[in-house]
Amino acid sequence: MRFLLFLFSLMILQCAPALAQEHHPLPACNGHIAIVRVSEIKPGAMNDFLAAVKAHKAWYRNNGVKTNDIFVSRVIVKDQKTGDFQFSDSEVITYHINPPEDNEKLPRNDDAWKAYVKMYNDSSTVKSITLSCMPTNDLK
Repeated sequence: MRFLLFLFSLMILQCAPALAQEHHPLPACNGHIAIVRVSEIKPGAMNDFLAAVKAHKAWYRNNGVKTNDIFVSRVIVKDQKTGDFQFSDSEVITYHINPPEDNEKLPRNDDAWKAYVKMYNDSSTVKSITLSCMPTNDLK
């Protein structure tokens, strides 16, 4: 199931923007299209997950894609016993801003692609995926 959910997230990454533009246009976005994922991190695997994100972004850069960005937002949780806030070791939110449209020239499924996908699979499970419009304006 985890693998199927991850494959679904990759399908959205590859196909959703292109399909939406060709067949079903996205609503006007006064900002940037973003794929937002909530991922459950396996015990002790946060650093491995962060390395997967770095490898994911590097794959795009190494293949000439420079208009997207991928970053991680650490979830903050409250310790029920102490009331203190801390970063979760088991949940993160990732944002893929301006995911590239499907491009046959990109060597998807090459060795580097398979390596970062394995890193994600070994360190996490995708809990949800949302396609959104992220505003570009600063908070006022």
